[in-house]
Amino acid sequence: MENQETIGLTISLLLLLISISISPMFPEKETTTFTTLLCMVLVACTTFLDTLSQQKHTLPVKYLKMHVGISILLSVFVIVSKVLGNMLFAQWPVVIFLIVSIVVSMLIQRQSKPIQQFQHLEKSNKIFALVFLTLTPIYLIFHYAFEEQYQQFQIGFLMYIAFSALAIRKIYDDLQRLSLIKNDVEPNTQQFKNYALTEREKEIATLLHKGVTYQNIADQLFISLPTVKTHASNIYKKCGVKTRNELSNLLR
Repeated sequence: MENQETIGLTISLLLLLISISISPMFPEKETTTFTTLLCMVLVACTTFLDTLSQQKHTLPVKYLKMHVGISILLSVFVIVSKVLGNMLFAQWPVVIFLIVSIVVSMLIQRQSKPIQQFQHLEKSNKIFALVFLTLTPIYLIFHYAFEEQYQQFQIGFLMYIAFSALAIRKIYDDLQRLSLIKNDVEPNTQQFKNYALTEREKEIATLLHKGVTYQNIADQLFISLPTVKTHASNIYKKCGVKTRNELSNLLR
C-alpha cells in the first residue's frame, strides 16, 4: 500500500496535467489560470510532504506545518484574486512557491537517505529528483516569464515527461515490492528468535511476509479478524516497524 503523501502527490500531479491539457479548450484564460494555479499549490504542498515521509531528515515539524500553512494561504489568495478579477496578483507567488518547494524537496531527496520502506528506490529516487529539478522550473519559468515565446515554442511536453517519469518510478516500485515477496517467500526464522515472537506471532508474521491479507490469515488460522490485527500490531511493535513492507524487509 502507498502512503497517503505519495497518493496525494500522484493525484495532484494528475490534476495539474489535466488542467494544463484542457487550457486551450477554454476561451476565458483566467478560468484555466485559476484551476492551474490551485493545482500548482497542491503539487507544491504534496511534493514536500511526500519527500519528508520517505526520507530520513532532521527538519523540525514546524517547517512542515509552516509549509502547509503557506499552501492554504496561497490557495485563499488565488481564490480572492479570481473574485477580484486579476489573477496576475497570485500568479508569481504561486510559481515561486512551487519552484522553491520542488527544489528544496528534491535537494532533501538527493542529500538524505530513504527510510527502510523505500531503500530499494534510493537510486531511482535520485534520478527522479534530478529530472524534476531540471524540467519543472524550466517549464514554469518559460511558461510564465516568456509567455509570447511560449506560444511559439510549446514546451508543455516537459510536464508530460515529468509525469511519465513519476509513472515509471511507480511501476518500478511495484515491481521491486513484488520481487521482495517472490524472491524470498520464506522468512528468516532467526529473526523470530531475535525479536522474541511467540508461536502464534511467528505464524502470522510468516503469512504477513508472504502477502496474505488479514482476512485470509484469520480464515487459515481459524481466529477472528480483530485477533489477527492485535497480533499484527504486537509483531510490528516488537520488530520496531510500522508497515507490512518494513516487516517483510526485516524478515528477509
